[in-house]
Amino acid sequence: MARPAPRDPVVRPAPEPSPPATRRYGPAAGEPPLLVDPRRWGSLIGLVGGMVFIGSYSPALGTVASMITWTAGLAGVAAALFAHYVRPVPLGPLARPRALALAAYGACVLGELVLIAAGSSSLTAAGHDELRPALVAAAVGLHFLPFSWAFGERMFLHLGGTVTAIGAAGLLAGALGVARAADAAAVASGLVMIVFVVLHARGRFTRPPLEPPAP
Repeated sequence: MARPAPRDPVVRPAPEPSPPATRRYGPAAGEPPLLVDPRRWGSLIGLVGGMVFIGSYSPALGTVASMITWTAGLAGVAAALFAHYVRPVPLGPLARPRALALAAYGACVLGELVLIAAGSSSLTAAGHDELRPALVAAAVGLHFLPFSWAFGERMFLHLGGTVTAIGAAGLLAGALGVARAADAAAVASGLVMIVFVVLHARGRFTRPPLEPPAP
């Protein structure tokens, strides 16, 4: 009995390789150019503020702790600058600031200064000048919170809440007699500020784009 001739195998064309995913940023993604994006250059203020905390209060923690925190802080600054300007990632379209954003910013800065001045006077009157670093940290954290509403950047809500909590914890621990608690809280706040800027620069607070509706 004759066997049927074997059928030619069906040759399927190899699938075309998909183009590599690109992370678009700047005008190609609806963002301002890197050097003028206020979210990028504005976050540099946070880096400076974090280093001011470290430089001002870490010496009270001892030479070793000061060197460690300085090293960590400078490494964080370098990482943020690298993420913002050397290997940038998209931060999403720039949200239009609210109409009262500038007024809210000024009011927050003024309120921060008033709170620090009034709080420092109260601590001096109570004989607790050593708690001032934690007071400054708590005031700085509080002044960040309204920025989340004013500028539509949720990073400020997380940053402000964390720094406020650290400052308040330093005040409480210092009032209970824990030595250098206020200085440690201020230094920790500086490091946290730098960490949040790095996370922001890496796009961790960027909202994902909305998916188009299904047809």
